[in-house]
Amino acid sequence: MKISVDSKFNCKIMQTIAIINILVVSIVISSILTMHFNKVYAESDISTEIKIGIYFNDKSKGISKAVSYFNVYADKGLVIGCQNDKDFTVLTQVNSNNKLKVRKDDFFNEENIGPFHVKIGNDYSSYNDIASKIKEFKSNGVNAYPSYDNGNWSIMSGFYLSENLAKEDIDNIYSKKFLNTEFAIVQGNNKSIVVTSNSNGNMNDVIGLFKIDNAVLQIKPAKENNPFIFNLDGKNYRGFIEVSRLNESDMTVANVLSIEEYLYGVVPCEIEYTSNYEALKAQAVASRTYAVKNLGEYSKLGFDLCNTVYSQVYKGFDYEREITNKAVDDTKGEILYYDNDIAQVFYFSSSGGKTEAAKNVWSYDAPYLQIVDDNYEEENSTNYFWERSLTYSDLNNILISRGNNIGDICGIKIINRSDAGRPIKIILMGTKGEVVLEKARCRDVFGLPSQWYDITTDAEIAVFNTN
Repeated sequence: MKISVDSKFNCKIMQTIAIINILVVSIVISSILTMHFNKVYAESDISTEIKIGIYFNDKSKGISKAVSYFNVYADKGLVIGCQNDKDFTVLTQVNSNNKLKVRKDDFFNEENIGPFHVKIGNDYSSYNDIASKIKEFKSNGVNAYPSYDNGNWSIMSGFYLSENLAKEDIDNIYSKKFLNTEFAIVQGNNKSIVVTSNSNGNMNDVIGLFKIDNAVLQIKPAKENNPFIFNLDGKNYRGFIEVSRLNESDMTVANVLSIEEYLYGVVPCEIEYTSNYEALKAQAVASRTYAVKNLGEYSKLGFDLCNTVYSQVYKGFDYEREITNKAVDDTKGEILYYDNDIAQVFYFSSSGGKTEAAKNVWSYDAPYLQIVDDNYEEENSTNYFWERSLTYSDLNNILISRGNNIGDICGIKIINRSDAGRPIKIILMGTKGEVVLEKARCRDVFGLPSQWYDITTDAEIAVFNTN
C-alpha cells in the first residue's frame, strides 16, 4: 500500500496499509512553556558520571546495534583494565596509536563448539610475571599470548577449530619444544574478549584474552592524551569505554564520561547550534534534567541511557560546537524541579501545533505535561506533515517480530483518540486473532515519527476511524 497525505488529518493508503502523520514528538522545552518549574543549582546532588550505550541490542525497543568486533585507538595510547565496585586494575597498556581490534572469542565450528586454546604451564599472579616467558615462547616459534581470567594470568596459544587440532599441536610442537612443561586444552566461552594490536585482528598479534565475571573490561585513553579522547570505529568520544558480553546483546559497548561532557555531544544534536543562545541554554537544562531523571534506564544492559532517539541523540566529540559547549558550561548543574522532585521533561522537533498529555502516551500523568497549543511552530517545520506506507507483509512482519502472529491482516480500527486528536487505542484484526495497541505503542510498534495520524487504504481490508 501507498499513502498520500491530502491534508493534516486526511491521508490515503493504497494497496497495503499506510499510516500517516500529524505530529512528530521531538522539541519544545518544558521550561519555556510557562509551566512554573524552578531552575536550581543542584550539582552536588547530580551523579558526575554517566554511561551511554553505543553498541547494544534491546529487543523491547527493536534496537539491534551490538557488534562482534570494533576498532579503537587514541593518539597517545590506551590502557586496558577492569573495574569492580571500588577499584580499577590496570591489566596492560598500549603506548602506540595503533588501532586495536576488540572482538569476541567466538571462532566456533559447525557443532557450535570452540574455540580451543592451549594453556602453557601454570597460572601467574601478574602480567609482568609472564611477559618474559611469552617473549621466550615467541622466539621459539610459538604464538603465545597472555590470558586473564578473573584475577589469574596464564599463557595461551592458538585459536583452534577443534579439540583434536589443539591436541595435535601439543603432541607435535609444544611438548617437543618445551620439555617438562604442562599443557592443557581450554575451551573458549561466551564471556571472553580478545584484543589484538592491529585492526586486521591477526591472531599473531594478540594483546590479551580477557574473561571477567565480577567486574567489567574498560579501555581508556592513556593519561598522556590531551584532550582525553579516543576513537571508536572512526568516531571520537570523550571519556572511555566499557565492554561486556551479554547473552542477548552480543558484545555491548558503553561510553563512560561525565554528565557535562555527555551534554557537549547531545545539545548540538538536539537543537541547531545556530539557534538563539538562550534557547541553547534552555536545551542544555532540559537535556541535563532528562539525563539525571533517567539514570539507570538501561541498567539491565550495564549503562544508563543510549545514544539514540529512545534517550537523547548523542554523537560524541566530533559534533561538539564551541557555542553549545558554552551553553552547557553556563548552566552547569542546573536542572528542573517540580514540587521538590526532578521533573520528567521531554522535548521534540515538531508538535504538529499541539502537545499531548503524558497520560495518553505513557503509564503516568503529570500536571506539567498536558495538552497545550503550540502557536510558535510553523507548518513548514520538519515532520509537521508526514506519511508512511506499509504493506500487508510489513504489518505481519512487525507484529510477528513482537510475538503477535494474528494471521493475515483484515482490518484496523482506531478505537479511541485523545482530546488532542491522537490515536490512543488501536485494534488490528487478523485471520488468527487480534492485537490491541494503546498509548505510545500506537506509534512505536510501527516505527512512526508521531502518534498523531489517520489511517486510510484502498486495499481489501477494513479501516475504521473514530470521529
